[in-house]
Amino acid sequence: MRKTISILVAAFVICHLSIGNLSAAVKVHTIGDSTMAEYDESTTDKRGWGMYLGSFFDPTFVTVNNRGKSGADTRGFYTGAAYWPSVKSQMSAGDYLLIQFAHNDEGTVTYGMDNLEYAAYCQEHSLPAPSDARGTNPQTTYRDMLRAFIDEARALGVNPVLVGPICRAYFQGNNIRRNGQHDLGDKFSKIENGVLYENQSLPAGDSTMSYVKAMKVVAAEKNVPFIDLTEATRQLYLSYGETQCLSLLFCEGDKTHTNAMGGNLVARAAAGLLKNAGVLAEYIDIPTDITANPNAIEIGETYCGVAQNKEFLLTGYGLEPASGTVALTATTNLQISLDKENYSSLAQASYEGGSMFQKVYVRANYTSGGEQLDTVYAKSGEHVIAIPVSATAISLDGGAVVSATWAINARPIPAAVVEGPISAALTMSNMMAADTKSDFTDGYETGITMVRLHNSDATGAKIAWPGGEIDENATRYVDFAVTALASAEVRITGISMDITAHSTSTMCYHINTGFGDEFTSVQTIAEKVNMTNLAISHLAFTPTLTIPAGETLHVRVLPWHNYADAKSGKYIALRNVVISGQAFETKATAVTTTQHQSHLADKAFRNGQLLITRNGITYNVLGTMVE
Repeated sequence: MRKTISILVAAFVICHLSIGNLSAAVKVHTIGDSTMAEYDESTTDKRGWGMYLGSFFDPTFVTVNNRGKSGADTRGFYTGAAYWPSVKSQMSAGDYLLIQFAHNDEGTVTYGMDNLEYAAYCQEHSLPAPSDARGTNPQTTYRDMLRAFIDEARALGVNPVLVGPICRAYFQGNNIRRNGQHDLGDKFSKIENGVLYENQSLPAGDSTMSYVKAMKVVAAEKNVPFIDLTEATRQLYLSYGETQCLSLLFCEGDKTHTNAMGGNLVARAAAGLLKNAGVLAEYIDIPTDITANPNAIEIGETYCGVAQNKEFLLTGYGLEPASGTVALTATTNLQISLDKENYSSLAQASYEGGSMFQKVYVRANYTSGGEQLDTVYAKSGEHVIAIPVSATAISLDGGAVVSATWAINARPIPAAVVEGPISAALTMSNMMAADTKSDFTDGYETGITMVRLHNSDATGAKIAWPGGEIDENATRYVDFAVTALASAEVRITGISMDITAHSTSTMCYHINTGFGDEFTSVQTIAEKVNMTNLAISHLAFTPTLTIPAGETLHVRVLPWHNYADAKSGKYIALRNVVISGQAFETKATAVTTTQHQSHLADKAFRNGQLLITRNGITYNVLGTMVE
């Protein structure tokens, strides 16, 4: 292993790189699907490979802006206001754009078809409209969308790179099945002369339905670099064999989404391919000693007294000596753990066989406001790594309690009960409240009443859950919204709810947060695959989410049914959804009496003070009752 001379030198170098990171000359923007996306370490064991790519670049010169989106196909990412337009606004001339799509382009209702073409067919034949808007054909729409990304990036002076989609771990003997390599030649659908043909197939050598081949064609046509991450991940998976590949590199019961080790190895492979292709090669380092990934932890804003959990990886391949230990220490505001249960300021990790792969969990908790900088040190022999942990701590002193509570225990669903200077609303998209049932259980308690929610079309009519879904559908959700009044900033410190499934054990969900009508700054705060039928789970989160005055926070539950065939009569159920926090007065704007969601509150100014009247009781902006 390469050696550094002291902890002080290592700390200086890392801090210098961290500062340099702020002014790095080039950004690498990554767009794609859930296999690339960011994930909250405290929510799920999924890790997109885009989360780790930055650690293989010299941070003095290159930063990575990972914008992979769970559930996205090419058209959905291109047309989503919070996605492609947002990414373009972050680009500058000289940047790079890595483009990886295919998983969701393959479709879920009909495989390999353009969803808009299928929707038109359904309308023409008086069939239910598809509730899933994903799906492109590799010969037409998929290529067109890749061309659009390339052309629009180049128009901004950005350098596009096409990246073959990572394989699914669909083993077949000593190889990965055809559809695992994103070639639907064994099963696809098509419309010809107004007739729908399903379960079509092509000979093994025919690549007409291969999304990877389609991407290669566009790369050649547009003279764009193509890195074959599809083939690289096929080789990676085969090197482990089916049993170890699935147990070591993938989330449990999942053959599509990698865990931390898998995501790290895929990012390592992608970095190697980029280097070999001459893309930012001089800034790419594939280390052979122990390294931290990421090499710096940026918590961003956090509230005093609300613990934040992060993680980093200690990795090394071909290490010398072949076995050893790493001593970990943390400074004042941090604690570390190797098992996510026992936290302290010290820990010790070991490795054997010349390879190290160790998750290190970091818990940060600040008692005073302001900019914070702490460090975790990892020392193996004379080799020292310093991982800076930065945050902006915000005090919650002086705030007024706010909360919105949706009971969801009857139909029609009652309006939220609101406390403090906020308003609240519940909306649904492609979901409907079907009925109430009283056979839910909570531990030893039985006979609990909840509202069952089902998939629907745009009119609210009940339709079957599509078969073959493995991820969220961004157009199907139950949305809980909290809006700060015009003179109050609201800091959300708690989100909680009860959730379960009815008549199925294969219902899944994401819970995402986002802001405004365009649902920007999306974070996934919870995920569950294959819920337990009828058994209520209690979820509670301590986020750091600030709602600016007059703006809206959305908390969305996005369900999907993890089953091969379309199914109806399968439900998700919610109860006692609570969004809570504290409000802080901002400078009031001069307005007159305004009606705002009259079933919740009236607003008016009296002697220059904004007052809120709710259920006959008047509050000031901080939630204090006034006469």
